[in-house]
Amino acid sequence: MPSAFIRLADLLERRGKHAAKTLYRGPVIAAARVWRNTLLSGTCCIGVTGSAGKTTTKDLLHAIVASHARCVKSHDSNNQLYSIARTLICTGTSARYVVQELGADHPGGFDPMLALLQPRVGVVTNIGTDHIKAFRTPDAVACEKRKLIEVLPANGIAVLNADDERVLGMARSCKGQVVTFGTQPDADLRGEALTSPWPQSLSLRVQWRGATAEVATRLHGRYQSTAVMGAIATACALGVPLEQAAAAVGGIDPLRGRMSLYTTANGIHFVRDDWKAPVWSMPLSLEFLADADAPRKFLVLGTLSDKLGNDRLFYLRAVEEALAVAHYVVLVGDRGASIAQRLAASDGGGRVHGFADIRTASTWLREFLAPRDLVLLKGSNRADHMARLALAFDADVRCWRRRCGRLEFCDNCRLLGEPAIEVRSQ
Repeated sequence: MPSAFIRLADLLERRGKHAAKTLYRGPVIAAARVWRNTLLSGTCCIGVTGSAGKTTTKDLLHAIVASHARCVKSHDSNNQLYSIARTLICTGTSARYVVQELGADHPGGFDPMLALLQPRVGVVTNIGTDHIKAFRTPDAVACEKRKLIEVLPANGIAVLNADDERVLGMARSCKGQVVTFGTQPDADLRGEALTSPWPQSLSLRVQWRGATAEVATRLHGRYQSTAVMGAIATACALGVPLEQAAAAVGGIDPLRGRMSLYTTANGIHFVRDDWKAPVWSMPLSLEFLADADAPRKFLVLGTLSDKLGNDRLFYLRAVEEALAVAHYVVLVGDRGASIAQRLAASDGGGRVHGFADIRTASTWLREFLAPRDLVLLKGSNRADHMARLALAFDADVRCWRRRCGRLEFCDNCRLLGEPAIEVRSQ
């Protein structure tokens, strides 16, 4: 019955019944609360949070734990109160574990979510400046994330990133067991020999309580080792053997839009980091390009988010730093076009190009790119829908909306092959 109600709610939402949304979400949350407190009272709920990598950590952790016991996970990047209710109400009584991603976009956002989930295990990946306009400082972000650790019971487990000082400091708020992971010598699960030079994928060696395992992943970018180590550390703390955890990680593909690979029919490699692009994550993307081995390396930059201060300066700094590791930088959007024009005089090699709209950028890329080129797409999906730049090489893309607002990726959108009708304000 609960899952049937969820399917009906999904149908209403897909048909645009926005008024109905406010009517059914309350009952779903209320039903989930009863479900959690009664039939799922013995189920171990695992909350995963952090400024980056939480969805990848959640999916990797689920893959590991599911190889060991019955385990359910939250869908995609859904991490708000209603999403938690959906996860719980669709969880059968035979499930031993539930892995739920948690995200907060304003102070106090965690409170109702934690009250509903009642986690026994909490995983924190890192602290950045996502939603900085609401939180103002990284310390305020950490304060909200710390709530996950504070609510853990005495028999709970906090799994913390030892490479992030703000995360490691949360150990003082834990009433139960603390497990750390990272590259620090005293981390409970320690990673070393991290390698990820394109076209190779990420590999590392991990040590856990005297045991050692080699982990060969399908992920790209050294920084994704945080998600790998966090997932393995959590699983090992729950009793999964290290070798089993390492093997399970090796079978998981990158999540779409999180350093996922799209290779065109003629051999151009697009690495899609186009789910979101907070300013603080730019050095991680550039690290990937710096390590990569490719004849020509491109950074295509869309909308940077979560920034305070002079907008133009952030983009100018991003372009300057990108030119040190990439052969070409392509900026998409009104802001990017104006910045590229400003840089044209000083860029004698013609390495910076800007386009006001994504369709024009696509036309240029299709003419300029060659087989074996490596293109990193960095943008915010809701604002940019940059996937179209890659898909247009192999598909008949007709939707070139400049503003869409949809959260879903273009890959499976029914509008991809339909010409866009732009409505201009008077």
